[in-house]
Amino acid sequence: MTYDVIIVGGGIIGLSTCLQLKQKNPGLKILLLEKEEDVGRHQTGHNSGVIHSGIYYRPGSLKAKLCRKGYEMLLAFCNQQEVPYEICGKIVVATEESEIPLLDTLHDRGVRNGLRGLKKISSGEMKELEPHVSGLLALRVPETGIVDFGLVARRMKELAGEADVDVLLGQKV
Repeated sequence: MTYDVIIVGGGIIGLSTCLQLKQKNPGLKILLLEKEEDVGRHQTGHNSGVIHSGIYYRPGSLKAKLCRKGYEMLLAFCNQQEVPYEICGKIVVATEESEIPLLDTLHDRGVRNGLRGLKKISSGEMKELEPHVSGLLALRVPETGIVDFGLVARRMKELAGEADVDVLLGQKV
């Protein structure tokens, strides 16, 4: 068989690259090679599952822009493909006085990066959200979420197959 494109690695990057290439160029013959017996078995399937909101990145930076764009794209994909996820939020906690100005910086970055609903909360409000936390002040980041990226990868593999991408597992390069 002859291919126009061969992609090595069946993680989220390789799979999403396949799907984007196929969407933009339907006539391409694409092969994806993965050394494991299923996709998403390395970094994709062994991360914390956090859907990052973009609060930590310098406003205007490429990392901040791509994080926000990726956030929206991931949620759209999960909604369209019925992949479960939860936007549960998180809190960033200052445990010492010297860390409180850092919360101000994060708040400013988050607002400038387009995050909605950021709020500084007291230690009492922290305890209501998470009884096992202790700190002086926190920043609530409601747009952070969680997803099973292994499940996302497996759904992408299904879509790649439906799009006539050849996916070969157990193929070490």
